[in-house]
Amino acid sequence: MASLCFATGFLVSGCGDGNGSKSAEKFTLPAPGTVIDSAGMKIKDPLNDFVFTVTLLADSLVKDGVYDVRAAYGYDVAEGRFTMPKGLERYRLAIRKSDTPYTYVIGFLTPKDTTFYEYFEVRGKKNAIGMQYLKAYTFE
Repeated sequence: MASLCFATGFLVSGCGDGNGSKSAEKFTLPAPGTVIDSAGMKIKDPLNDFVFTVTLLADSLVKDGVYDVRAAYGYDVAEGRFTMPKGLERYRLAIRKSDTPYTYVIGFLTPKDTTFYEYFEVRGKKNAIGMQYLKAYTFE
């Protein structure tokens, strides 16, 4: 029973509401396949009990700053990939809820700074899930 409680607590702590509450202190490069962050929200639908979820994972090329994104809007599922700008491969990533309905923004936090830098957007709507870069950054 104790192991069941521990596993449940781990799963709950690994999910978020997309408010990006993680800080940017020391960052260790994650292993490929590791869930970096996730967020979800209930979809307002009078007939169905659906959710919109976004999961950010380390890709097999994570050492080069490549990350995978999985999104689900009800039964629709989409996968995408993005690459961090050169020089930002080791910055902490987070997901935050956007002001736009059914939209999450993936961004990064720099050490000793609380600013959330928007980078990649994931949006869901009936019959479509979209992903796109929002901004370009250069650090040299």
